[in-house]
Amino acid sequence: MSLWFSSGAFLSRNTEEVLAEAEASGVQGIELSSGMAYSDNMLDGVFQAHDAGRQRFMVHNYFPTPAEPFVLNVGALDKESLEKTKALARTALKLAHELNAPFYSIHAGFAARLKPELLGKPDQQAAVLTAADINRVDSYEVMIETVRELADFAATMGLELLVENNVISPVYLEKMPLNPLLLTEGDEIDRFFADVKRANVGLLLDVAHAKVSATALGFSPESFVDKVGEHVRCLHLSDNNGRTDSNQPFTEHAWFVPMIKDFSHCEIVIEAYRLQPETMASQLDLLQRIIDG
Repeated sequence: MSLWFSSGAFLSRNTEEVLAEAEASGVQGIELSSGMAYSDNMLDGVFQAHDAGRQRFMVHNYFPTPAEPFVLNVGALDKESLEKTKALARTALKLAHELNAPFYSIHAGFAARLKPELLGKPDQQAAVLTAADINRVDSYEVMIETVRELADFAATMGLELLVENNVISPVYLEKMPLNPLLLTEGDEIDRFFADVKRANVGLLLDVAHAKVSATALGFSPESFVDKVGEHVRCLHLSDNNGRTDSNQPFTEHAWFVPMIKDFSHCEIVIEAYRLQPETMASQLDLLQRIIDG
């Protein structure tokens, strides 16, 4: 087990500034993730910090940030979006290998075509999507084939590919009662691993996603973890009100605290966003006390 902070936990979205914040705060494990500003030299400082042994890195989802924004979707039904997704994932896998990361992780697919500006905005998604826009059956099959292809590419470098459980918000379902997001509930996740048939594919369990999806779909997050636990190889930790995935810091009373020790074999990433240095320190201290307690 190693402890990490998502790049989203820092105040800046510039890679060089994130590295400076990490050094000032004593953080020595960064998950490079979505939301970072694009620049031609955004990886220069990353390689310098890695080569000097000052920092450890993992690579997650929409990173390295592409020059032209697009929606990363392993279940995309249009060829252009799918090819862009595969190309970015292959680049990310190569980067993970160069940075000696154990895996690259990517979000599960979704069964509708969205514009980049709608990501993370369930109310706006519900306003523009109709039932005719959503094809869960075909998107699921595309996701299986895409993950197999990427997993085989990862295996050539000795890497794992982790897939993160998606989040469906009650805010969305209250307006459009058809879930376009894949892998939001336990039965489908179990089916996914049975279908994908790749030993180097695991689950990145986002506990905040599980909490919101549990509210939306009417299951308990604890039962969800029991269902999918055997597949988990990494945790994303943050908290929310059960309705919106707001990436808030967690406390010792968070629903997932009792189960953290069950995943001592996993990497653990604090994914609360835009934290002041003192909050980062307190989150890390709390997590360490939970693990040691």
